[in-house]
Amino acid sequence: MTQISNQEIEKTLRNSECLISSIEVAAAYERLAAQLNLHYAGLNPIVMVVMNGGLIPAGQLLTHLTFYHRMHYIHASRYRDNEGTNELDWKFKPDVNIEGEHVLLIDDIFDEGITLKAVVEELSKEKPLSIESCVLLNKEHDRKVKGFDVDFVGINVADRYVYGCGMDFHGYLRHLPGIYAIKEDKI
Repeated sequence: MTQISNQEIEKTLRNSECLISSIEVAAAYERLAAQLNLHYAGLNPIVMVVMNGGLIPAGQLLTHLTFYHRMHYIHASRYRDNEGTNELDWKFKPDVNIEGEHVLLIDDIFDEGITLKAVVEELSKEKPLSIESCVLLNKEHDRKVKGFDVDFVGINVADRYVYGCGMDFHGYLRHLPGIYAIKEDKI
Protein backbone atom coordinates (compact mmCIF):
# COMPACT_ATOMS: atom_id res chain seq x y z
CA MET A 1 0.00 0.00 0.00
CA THR A 2 1.38 3.36 -1.01
CA GLN A 3 1.87 5.88 1.76
CA ILE A 4 0.12 9.20 1.24
CA SER A 5 1.20 12.48 2.78
CA ASN A 6 -0.31 14.11 5.84
CA GLN A 7 -1.37 16.98 3.60
CA GLU A 8 -3.34 14.58 1.38
CA ILE A 9 -5.03 13.05 4.42
CA GLU A 10 -5.90 16.50 5.80
CA LYS A 11 -7.26 17.59 2.40
CA THR A 12 -9.42 14.46 2.31
CA LEU A 13 -10.83 15.23 5.75
CA ARG A 14 -11.56 18.86 4.82
CA ASN A 15 -13.37 17.71 1.67
CA SER A 16 -15.40 15.02 3.44
CA GLU A 17 -18.74 14.87 5.16
CA CYS A 18 -19.95 12.75 8.02
CA LEU A 19 -22.62 10.37 6.71
CA ILE A 20 -23.21 8.53 10.00
CA SER A 21 -22.30 10.15 13.32
CA SER A 22 -20.44 8.42 16.12
CA ILE A 23 -23.68 8.49 18.15
CA GLU A 24 -25.54 6.64 15.38
CA VAL A 25 -22.67 4.16 15.08
CA ALA A 26 -22.69 3.51 18.85
CA ALA A 27 -26.46 2.87 18.70
CA ALA A 28 -25.91 0.42 15.82
CA TYR A 29 -23.31 -1.48 17.87
CA GLU A 30 -25.78 -1.73 20.75
CA ARG A 31 -28.55 -3.02 18.44
CA LEU A 32 -26.18 -5.55 16.90
CA ALA A 33 -24.97 -6.72 20.31
CA ALA A 34 -28.56 -7.20 21.50
CA GLN A 35 -29.35 -9.33 18.42
CA LEU A 36 -26.16 -11.35 18.80
CA ASN A 37 -26.73 -11.87 22.54
CA LEU A 38 -30.15 -13.36 21.85
CA HIS A 39 -28.98 -15.47 18.94
CA TYR A 40 -25.82 -16.91 20.53
CA ALA A 41 -26.99 -17.38 24.14
CA GLY A 42 -25.73 -20.79 25.23
CA LEU A 43 -24.01 -21.58 21.90
CA ASN A 44 -20.42 -20.62 22.83
CA PRO A 45 -19.35 -19.66 19.30
CA ILE A 46 -15.95 -18.89 17.91
CA VAL A 47 -15.97 -15.20 17.01
CA MET A 48 -13.66 -14.58 14.05
CA VAL A 49 -12.63 -11.04 13.23
CA VAL A 50 -12.00 -10.40 9.53
CA MET A 51 -8.87 -8.26 9.53
CA ASN A 52 -8.13 -5.42 9.10
CA GLY A 53 -11.51 -3.81 8.64
CA GLY A 54 -13.32 -5.91 11.23
CA LEU A 55 -10.95 -4.96 14.05
CA ILE A 56 -12.74 -1.80 15.19
CA PRO A 57 -16.32 -3.11 14.81
CA ALA A 58 -15.34 -6.28 16.69
CA GLY A 59 -13.64 -4.30 19.45
CA GLN A 60 -16.75 -2.20 19.89
CA LEU A 61 -19.14 -5.17 19.79
CA LEU A 62 -17.20 -7.55 22.00
CA THR A 63 -17.52 -5.33 25.05
CA HIS A 64 -21.33 -5.63 24.79
CA LEU A 65 -21.57 -9.40 24.29
CA THR A 66 -22.96 -11.40 27.18
CA PHE A 67 -22.55 -14.91 25.75
CA TYR A 68 -19.43 -17.01 26.23
CA HIS A 69 -17.24 -17.11 23.17
CA ARG A 70 -13.74 -17.76 21.97
CA MET A 71 -11.98 -15.29 19.71
CA HIS A 72 -9.89 -15.76 16.65
CA TYR A 73 -9.14 -13.86 13.47
CA ILE A 74 -8.67 -14.33 9.78
CA HIS A 75 -7.03 -12.06 7.27
CA ALA A 76 -8.19 -12.35 3.70
CA SER A 77 -8.48 -9.68 1.07
CA ARG A 78 -9.08 -9.23 -2.61
CA TYR A 79 -7.70 -5.70 -2.65
CA ARG A 80 -4.27 -4.77 -3.93
CA ASP A 81 -3.28 -1.08 -3.70
CA ASN A 82 -6.92 -0.11 -3.00
CA GLU A 83 -8.14 -1.87 -6.17
CA GLY A 84 -10.44 -4.89 -6.00
CA THR A 85 -9.38 -8.11 -7.72
CA ASN A 86 -11.23 -11.38 -8.27
CA GLU A 87 -8.67 -13.45 -6.34
CA LEU A 88 -8.88 -14.03 -2.59
CA ASP A 89 -5.52 -13.58 -0.90
CA TRP A 90 -5.31 -15.42 2.45
CA LYS A 91 -2.86 -13.49 4.59
CA PHE A 92 -3.79 -15.61 7.64
CA LYS A 93 -6.02 -18.66 7.46
CA PRO A 94 -7.63 -19.76 10.70
CA ASP A 95 -5.52 -22.26 12.59
CA VAL A 96 -8.31 -23.31 14.93
CA ASN A 97 -10.52 -26.36 14.43
CA ILE A 98 -14.04 -25.16 13.65
CA GLU A 99 -15.58 -28.54 12.88
CA GLY A 100 -18.80 -28.86 14.88
CA GLU A 101 -18.55 -25.25 16.12
CA HIS A 102 -20.73 -22.20 15.67
CA VAL A 103 -18.73 -19.46 13.94
CA LEU A 104 -19.52 -15.74 13.88
CA LEU A 105 -17.56 -13.60 11.41
CA ILE A 106 -17.32 -9.88 12.19
CA ASP A 107 -16.36 -7.48 9.42
CA ASP A 108 -16.70 -3.78 8.72
CA ILE A 109 -18.81 -3.56 5.56
CA PHE A 110 -20.91 -5.65 3.20
CA ASP A 111 -20.18 -4.02 -0.13
CA GLU A 112 -20.33 -6.44 -3.05
CA GLY A 113 -19.77 -9.40 -0.72
CA ILE A 114 -17.25 -11.22 -2.89
CA THR A 115 -14.62 -11.50 -0.15
CA LEU A 116 -17.02 -12.42 2.65
CA LYS A 117 -18.77 -15.03 0.49
CA ALA A 118 -15.41 -16.60 -0.42
CA VAL A 119 -14.39 -16.68 3.25
CA VAL A 120 -17.67 -18.35 4.25
CA GLU A 121 -17.32 -20.91 1.44
CA GLU A 122 -13.75 -21.71 2.46
CA LEU A 123 -14.63 -22.04 6.17
CA SER A 124 -17.69 -24.18 5.34
CA LYS A 125 -15.33 -26.88 4.08
CA GLU A 126 -14.27 -27.37 7.72
CA LYS A 127 -17.83 -28.48 8.63
CA PRO A 128 -18.83 -26.00 11.34
CA LEU A 129 -22.34 -26.30 12.81
CA SER A 130 -23.06 -22.78 11.56
CA ILE A 131 -21.30 -19.79 10.06
CA GLU A 132 -22.96 -16.41 10.30
CA SER A 133 -21.70 -12.97 9.44
CA CYS A 134 -22.06 -9.60 11.11
CA VAL A 135 -21.12 -6.23 9.63
CA LEU A 136 -21.41 -2.67 10.84
CA LEU A 137 -22.39 -1.35 7.38
CA ASN A 138 -24.35 -2.61 4.42
CA LYS A 139 -23.69 -0.57 1.29
CA GLU A 140 -26.92 -0.03 -0.63
CA HIS A 141 -26.57 -0.97 -4.32
CA ASP A 142 -27.48 -3.75 -6.74
CA ARG A 143 -23.96 -5.13 -7.32
CA LYS A 144 -24.09 -7.72 -4.51
CA VAL A 145 -22.72 -11.16 -5.22
CA LYS A 146 -25.49 -13.65 -5.99
CA GLY A 147 -26.44 -16.31 -3.46
CA PHE A 148 -25.04 -14.65 -0.36
CA ASP A 149 -26.33 -12.27 2.28
CA VAL A 150 -25.09 -11.07 5.65
CA ASP A 151 -26.92 -12.29 8.76
CA PHE A 152 -26.53 -9.24 11.04
CA VAL A 153 -26.29 -5.63 9.80
CA GLY A 154 -25.86 -2.50 11.90
CA ILE A 155 -26.61 0.33 9.45
CA ASN A 156 -27.27 0.81 5.74
CA VAL A 157 -25.12 3.37 3.95
CA ALA A 158 -25.24 5.04 0.55
CA ASP A 159 -23.17 3.65 -2.30
CA ARG A 160 -20.12 5.86 -1.80
CA TYR A 161 -16.47 5.33 -0.93
CA VAL A 162 -16.71 5.42 2.87
CA TYR A 163 -14.13 5.36 5.62
CA GLY A 164 -13.99 5.31 9.43
CA CYS A 165 -15.03 2.59 11.91
CA GLY A 166 -12.57 0.11 10.40
CA MET A 167 -12.84 1.15 6.76
CA ASP A 168 -9.84 2.94 5.37
CA PHE A 169 -8.89 5.70 3.01
CA HIS A 170 -5.70 4.39 1.39
CA GLY A 171 -4.74 2.64 4.64
CA TYR A 172 -5.57 5.61 6.87
CA LEU A 173 -8.51 6.93 8.89
CA ARG A 174 -9.88 3.56 10.06
CA HIS A 175 -9.87 4.96 13.59
CA LEU A 176 -12.54 7.63 13.02
CA PRO A 177 -15.63 6.98 15.19
CA GLY A 178 -18.13 7.96 12.47
CA ILE A 179 -18.61 7.09 8.81
CA TYR A 180 -17.27 9.62 6.31
CA ALA A 181 -17.19 10.11 2.53
CA ILE A 182 -15.66 12.72 0.27
CA LYS A 183 -18.26 15.36 -0.59
CA GLU A 184 -19.74 14.55 -3.99
CA ASP A 185 -18.83 18.01 -5.36
CA LYS A 186 -15.16 17.41 -4.34
CA ILE A 187 -14.68 14.06 -6.12
